[in-house]
Amino acid sequence: MSRSAPSATAAVTAASKSRRTVLFASSIGNFVEWFDFTLYGYTAAALAATFFPAGNHVAGLVGAFAVYGVAFVARPLGAIVFGRIGDRRGRRTSLGISIVLMGAATAAIGVIPGWAQIGVAAPILLLLCRLLQGFSAGGEYTGAMAFSVEHAPDDRRAWYLALVGSSTWLGTIGATGVVLAFQAMTGAGFAGGGWRGPFLLGGVIALVGLVLRMRVDETPVFKAMQAQQPAERPVRPFRELLRGHGRTLLILFAYFAVLGLFTHSFLGYMPTYLEQAAGFPASSVLWILTIVNVLSIPVGLVLAVLADRHGRRIQLRLGAVAAIVLVLPAYLLVGTGNLAAVVAALLVLLLAVNLLSAGAISVLELYPTKVRFSGMALPYNVAYAIFGGTAPLFSQLLVDGTGNLLSPAIYASVVAVLALPLLLRIPETRGTSLLR
Repeated sequence: MSRSAPSATAAVTAASKSRRTVLFASSIGNFVEWFDFTLYGYTAAALAATFFPAGNHVAGLVGAFAVYGVAFVARPLGAIVFGRIGDRRGRRTSLGISIVLMGAATAAIGVIPGWAQIGVAAPILLLLCRLLQGFSAGGEYTGAMAFSVEHAPDDRRAWYLALVGSSTWLGTIGATGVVLAFQAMTGAGFAGGGWRGPFLLGGVIALVGLVLRMRVDETPVFKAMQAQQPAERPVRPFRELLRGHGRTLLILFAYFAVLGLFTHSFLGYMPTYLEQAAGFPASSVLWILTIVNVLSIPVGLVLAVLADRHGRRIQLRLGAVAAIVLVLPAYLLVGTGNLAAVVAALLVLLLAVNLLSAGAISVLELYPTKVRFSGMALPYNVAYAIFGGTAPLFSQLLVDGTGNLLSPAIYASVVAVLALPLLLRIPETRGTSLLR
């Protein structure tokens, strides 16, 4: 007995260490994805000045936001490719490939010559890099979700998912900190070329993520599914989805449409909105958003603990209602230009996003193992392509076209109202077996 006790303790310690490595490996790719996308939003003005003709600031900014949105067009294709790999070859394989492509595209943005050097080829190359980023992101977030949750203890799935989800905000915080650091180092030269350093750094972080992912094992749930699957019947995830899970795909599309619109309105457009509506300088905007993003992390983790103990559906429904009734008052507060009111408004918006994000564990648990990766990736990326990626561009066009700074808030509320009947149909999934 004296030998077995230390052996059992060592096994528990090894399992705990393995799960920490899994969480870190899952999170770092998501960190890089959101680091990249947030970095683009925060440097939109510098990118517009670099890659588009001089002389028309508004046209350059709209062009930069258009390239931001076009990247999302490639995400559904990435969802199909990486979803197929993830459900047939394994989550680990898919995540390894996606982070390599993402890192390469991010670093490439940092070395592309501008319009002054190569003319129209500059925005074309920028567009190609963004398309590659979007393609690789098509399998990143949903793959990391499946990978982490399938490694998690059954009673801590929401907690594991929240830890990976917190890397979203860490990515935005990291991007903000890096931009502030490079602005401090380069001063007025940031717009002239200092902005390139953060993109090169993103490529380096992706390489670190690849090494970490190659050190972790495939999920126990996926390996068990492979053992049960007859060799002569390979998994055809998208055929399975369309035949047996059409209703779930529609519900998840509505869910991710609302979540994507709110998330990218905040990350991609809010920096510009704070400058236009509230009159804050760019450096102050970055500091404000960093503080708010830091505060959102513990909120998300607390919600995850509650979801594991009491269920997921109540948070999802509260988030759906908050997306309808709170967004317009929040934008009105931002428009006051008062610092305290602006911070309060941003916290309200992030609370709605965090409540909606808590529902991601429910939609993940709706699927059987053999289509879980694809079933998440497809509606997530199609919805984000239509509503998430276009959020900054469409918001800017609404403001320019109507002259009403509240038009982005009205648009977000209308989308949430239309999606509400489908969101209310998501069932409680706490306690559902993942291996089925």
